[in-house]
Amino acid sequence: MTENNQLIIKFGGDGNIKVETLTEFLDNYKQLLYLINSELGYNPDDMIIEVSPPENGSFKIKLKSKYKELILEKMGDLTVGTLVGLLILFTTNALQNKTEEEIKEILKDKQIVDKELPRIIYNVSQNSGANQKIQQTFIIVNSDENVKGLKIERQDEEVININRDEFPKLIEQGKTLEIEELPETDLLTDEATLIIKTIHFEGHAKWAFIFRGYPIKASIKDDEFFERLKNEAFRKGDALKVVLSRKRNFDEDLQTYIVDQSSYVIEKVTEHISKTDNQNRLKFE
Repeated sequence: MTENNQLIIKFGGDGNIKVETLTEFLDNYKQLLYLINSELGYNPDDMIIEVSPPENGSFKIKLKSKYKELILEKMGDLTVGTLVGLLILFTTNALQNKTEEEIKEILKDKQIVDKELPRIIYNVSQNSGANQKIQQTFIIVNSDENVKGLKIERQDEEVININRDEFPKLIEQGKTLEIEELPETDLLTDEATLIIKTIHFEGHAKWAFIFRGYPIKASIKDDEFFERLKNEAFRKGDALKVVLSRKRNFDEDLQTYIVDQSSYVIEKVTEHISKTDNQNRLKFE
């Protein structure tokens, strides 16, 4: 049985395909996975992609963190899960103009219920680069007469099963997807949980945190939080639930946004969770 961080790709036919088909197909999937990983806040170098042939005419893609000491068990799961969701939306002609709630319902029909995936899939689906990469994979398999179909599985469950005669329709569908000119920079703001590494009580110096397994430094703009610090004990290892902002710059080569690591700002602290006493926590209204 495959794991959450693995996909099985099966090329329909007698198992003999052009070497260019395999290498170009896998390269496009690699770029898709990098793009998704960037949306999750990681860098391409943080992820290892392994490919192995489990049987004739099929290949297994496995994702894992490059850094074993970091707590990143879910990185591969979320990245592969997002790719699965994008493929489902693309092959059902539902990739464009779907809300996060609509994506959630589509995934639910496929028994995919990870609560984090709809938001991530929605964000990535707004990136024309992702749509084009998926379209390109169908152009690649369509150009090889040896490929009679394309099947992708995760955890022994079928994700997509496309016959060769459906490839042209999907290619044409990809051409009609609206491509918007993306801004060079944007500001991403969402809720996050940060683990404290270094505290600065004086002034507004940046604190050091662990965010999604990686060290970051962030300034804190919440003056009310600093006022309430006077009566609250803080220590390394405590967690803060916050509203976190960071600037992203668009990378033309990867066709995705890369986070500016110097731009993290905590807009508001909503909760402090002590590592030694979970019962003693301070909530801010």
